[in-house]
Order: sequence, then C-alpha cells, then structure tokens
Amino acid sequence: MDWNRKDLDTMPAAERLIRKGDERIETYCEDTMMRGNPDAVLVARDEKEVAEALAFCHSKQISLTICGSQTSMTGASVPREGLLVSTEKLEGVTDISTHGDETIAVVRPGTVIADLQRTVAEAGFYYPVAPTSRDECRIGANVATNATGEDSYKYGPVRRYVQSLEIVLPDGSKRMLERKAGEDICVERNRAGYFAEWKNPIDLIIGSEGTLCFVSKVRLRLLHKSPSFFSALIPVSSNRLALEFVIDVALNRKNPNPRTLELIDQGALAHMKTAEGIPSLPEEAKAFLYIKQEYANEEEMNRRLEQWYEAALKFTEQELADQILIATTTKQQEDFRLWRHRVPESANELGRTYWANGGGKVGSDWWVPMNRLMEMMEHFYRVADATGLPYMGYAHIGSGHPHTNLLARDPKEKAKAIEVLTSCCRKAVELGGGVAGEHGIGKLHTDLMPIQHSSQVIEQMRAWKTEYDPYWILGRGNIFEV
Repeated sequence: MDWNRKDLDTMPAAERLIRKGDERIETYCEDTMMRGNPDAVLVARDEKEVAEALAFCHSKQISLTICGSQTSMTGASVPREGLLVSTEKLEGVTDISTHGDETIAVVRPGTVIADLQRTVAEAGFYYPVAPTSRDECRIGANVATNATGEDSYKYGPVRRYVQSLEIVLPDGSKRMLERKAGEDICVERNRAGYFAEWKNPIDLIIGSEGTLCFVSKVRLRLLHKSPSFFSALIPVSSNRLALEFVIDVALNRKNPNPRTLELIDQGALAHMKTAEGIPSLPEEAKAFLYIKQEYANEEEMNRRLEQWYEAALKFTEQELADQILIATTTKQQEDFRLWRHRVPESANELGRTYWANGGGKVGSDWWVPMNRLMEMMEHFYRVADATGLPYMGYAHIGSGHPHTNLLARDPKEKAKAIEVLTSCCRKAVELGGGVAGEHGIGKLHTDLMPIQHSSQVIEQMRAWKTEYDPYWILGRGNIFEV
C-alpha cells in the first residue's frame, strides 16, 4: 500500500520518533534471523501512546509493527517498512491478587519473563512458562506466539495461563477478552497461523503474531510456589539411543514424570561444549538428555535420582550412567540452563556470520505426536545428512517438538537447508503434527501455511485478519505474504 512518509511528521509523539539516518535505529533493524527496514521507531512511554499511534496509522494506512526485545526466530518483529513500536518501557507486574481458587497477576506487555517470574516468586507464586530467552523476551511477545519453554513438558504453553487480555484494535478502540468460568483450554502446540478451532476470541489473539491487535494488558493465572527440583544431564552414546530413551519416558508413565525432558543431540552437543564454565564431558557421550525432576522432600529426591539412574541403564552403558551430571542448588541449575541455552546462542552467532554471503541458520519449529517421533527424527537425520551441512536437534523432544537447525554458508547451501525444512514440515503434517509449534510463521515461513492448512482454512484466517485489521497495517507480512 502506498503512503506518504511525511505523514509520520504529523503523528502524536512525532518529535520522539527515531528515524532513518539516526544511528539509534540500528538497534531495532534486526531480530535473531532477519534484517528489516523500518522508516521510524517509537519507543512507547505508555499504552495510551501505542493506542494513539495505532489510530493514526490506521487512518493513514501506514504499516505498524509492534516489538518487544526482538528475539523472534521468524522476522516477525522487524518490519520491511513503516512504523515500529517498541514496548520495552511498558514493564511491570501491576497487581497480584487471589480470586476464589485462582491467583492472578496483571502484567504489562513489555515485562521481561525473568522479571515476571522473580516478582511472582517473591509473592509466593510461580509462573512456569519460560522460553530459552527468558532474560530478554517479553510477555506480550510470548502471548503473540503462544510460547513454551524448558518446562513445557509438564506445564504447557502460555495459552494455558492467560485468563484475560486487554487489547487495542488498529482503530484505537479497546476491548477486554476473558475466559469463562470452567472454560476448557486447548493445550496443544500451535500448528501455523491463527488457532483455527477457537471458540473464545481470546484464543484467536493468542498466537496471532501481532497481526490483529496490540495486547495492552495480560492477566495470568499463577501456580503455587515452584516445587523443589533437581536438574540432570544424562549422557548417551548415540542419537538413536537418546531418542529411544525419551520415547520410553514419555510413553511409559511408570517412569518418573519430569518437569523438563529435552534432547541435546550430537550436533547440538558441539555447540553446548562451547559454553563458559562447562566441565569436561565424557568422550563416549554423543548426546544428552536434559531433565528437571520435581520432588517433595529429600527422601523422594533420592528415590527419583535412583529411578533416573535405573532408567538410563536401559539405554546407556553403566560407565556413562555413572557420569550423569546432577544440579541441586540454584547456582548449579542456572549453570545447566545456560549450558543448554548455549546451543541456540552459538548456532545463531555462527549463522549471522554467514548473512553477508547469503547464508545463515535455517531453523525449524515443527512437532509431531510422540508415537511418531522416531519416524520423524529418522526422516530429519536422513535428509539433513544428505546435504553435507552441519545440523542439530535439541529442545522440547519430550513433547515431540525438537528444534532442528542447519547452518548454510552461502545461497546454494541455504537452498539445500530450506529444502530440508520444507521436507520435514510436510512429513510432520503427514504424521499428524504441525509446522510451527511456538515460534510462529513470521515473514520467513509464510510458505509453510499451505503445507499445514487447506486453501479454505487460510481464506478463513484472512477473513479474520480483515475483520480485525481492515487495512492490514498490523504486522504486515507476518503469517500472510503481502
């Protein structure tokens, strides 16, 4: 759509816009995977200022993208043009109160997840959804993608905890969306685009990637204080045995029911070993399971440790089982988390060095039902190995949702990596899963929509987009290619 860039001079807060040519705008031009080209950036001082910017851009048909910390893996938080509005200053938990059997936290959209967790913990409660980037990512963006995290094996995605949303539509009008008493909440991971089976419009907004409205306030259901837990890194001698181990734990409920059940395969392990402070790991270990296990008291902790040791012996040699790494203190557990976080961090860093040559990291977000996981991972390893490129699988394997990455040094290699991604997404849908479990579609993966959905479903999604955003100004290019 055509618009006059001079129109931005007449918008509210025009004097505070960061414009092209100002070196400060560079901070906002890239997310983890993509470079954008905003005409101007507004760092909003309050929610009212965002509403005013929305109404203005709606009247002028200027594209407007909302961002948090820009940790997006899909280009969703960087616009190709128009106005970028940052929520980085819209921080804070404004209330924690109990209503009947539920405790609710009222949270502003720019609140960093780690800060949110600390605040509710100080009040004696627990919010469990913490993506790998929890020290940077913000709750508004988490709602926009229906994010998960390390502990999603037990606790599920953001959708499970959202009690109500205060939203601002593109014309500047406000609306409150709330759960009904006793309402059933879908806890399945995303597929692609909007949640097509929504019954309450709150579920249309969650996961909509900033394309329908601005979320100005989130009311989150909290849990009681986080249970005690230990973390463990369990060494295994092959990727295959690690997968068999995961599937056995996930499908055999006689095993301990962990809080976290993640994979670090051989390719991912090479990146994890670059983490600061990581100890020397056994050379025979080609993969690891990363788990967290809750317990009520020391007696149960010892019993759970013994259960994991016995479970490991079915899939790894005793020499390796005897080298399981255990973290029981807060400091040790944080070290484990940072070692695991080093996997995507290292891959992203290396991928960015290839941008200038037309390469980069190509990542996936597909998932499958657990009883189809082995078939799916065999497919991934087969097609990835055929490319000759470095590749890896890690993260939420216990939910059938690993993240798989390939690293490409130039356009030719990147084309091969994208072929692998597309092949895996087709296979995931064939096996009853989805192409985008938590990262969304963004601008980079709009081509995956027809793999997941029929043309009729996509047209219905486009109709919802038009209903909420008649001029398609919000998050332009996200989900739907414009």
